[in-house]
Amino acid sequence: MHRAAITETRLVNWLKDGRGQGIGKNYRSWIQVTKQDYSSHGQSHILFDPFINRQHHLVSNLERAHCVPNMAQPCITDIRENYPLWTATHPHPMLEILDSKTAASHDLWLDSPGTVAIAQELKFRHAKYVGLKVPFIYSTDQVLTVELPRKAPFLVAVSIKYWKDMRGDPNREPSKEKRVRRRKKIFRILRLERAYWTSLGIPWLLATDRMVNQQVYLNLEWALSGAIQRFSERDVELLNKFLSAWKAAPWRGRCIEQVEMVSHAMEIDFHTAVRLLKFGIMRGLIPVDLTRPVHLQLPFPHGETRSPMSIPSWSILNKLRRLP
Repeated sequence: MHRAAITETRLVNWLKDGRGQGIGKNYRSWIQVTKQDYSSHGQSHILFDPFINRQHHLVSNLERAHCVPNMAQPCITDIRENYPLWTATHPHPMLEILDSKTAASHDLWLDSPGTVAIAQELKFRHAKYVGLKVPFIYSTDQVLTVELPRKAPFLVAVSIKYWKDMRGDPNREPSKEKRVRRRKKIFRILRLERAYWTSLGIPWLLATDRMVNQQVYLNLEWALSGAIQRFSERDVELLNKFLSAWKAAPWRGRCIEQVEMVSHAMEIDFHTAVRLLKFGIMRGLIPVDLTRPVHLQLPFPHGETRSPMSIPSWSILNKLRRLP
């Protein structure tokens, strides 16, 4: 993506501005999308997250395709995109989430040696900013905070890559030599990321476009587009009534007919009922099979009832070999 040249002053200002720091709504992405930016793959996106109450800065369509399903899982309580991998020794990332007493009592909360030391250990040269002697600050595409019932919160780092980039894309790099050089660079950075997170005891996942369930993603984009963005006390009351009415409604015909039936029973307008339906889908409050099309003009694809805090079958978290 295009952006102004990096200078030492600019890096210092980013740090003073809090980039790459904070949790929840207070987190500031290390890489931020502006009007002048463009992505090498499709489009860059600034996506508002109503559940964390901040904007996500996403530099490709693929990052969005992974971010939206993560937003729809209540067990993922925070998504920090473009999370910086600091170059020098620094505290364990979990210290931002847990209080110091809890963290101090756990052997896991050791300082990170930083990417410069890790690169030396891996025996390859750490990149520097062009024209500067400052080590380059790499970033991981998404760092998820996961909270499951009867488990302590834990982090999952996710690197997101297009499959063709790792295999070599003749359309992008016609020369075989350039493709090989580009692939080596990508895998070198991935090795560094994996070593960084592994040294901290944090699971690391490599996610590609082949792991995106397109139907699930399209359904969740539809739900997110019209879901209630900012909840008031009245909305919470309405949602509870809607969920009860939706559960009690007889199932027949198209989804739009079901929504009309519920809106009449609740004496609310149709558009409010649709927004409540979409919010319920986004937060896992309505049993739905997201692997089938969800549309007002189609029968509603009912699914099994499950806890909103459980991990759905289409979640990237199912790629973990074991949960912490």
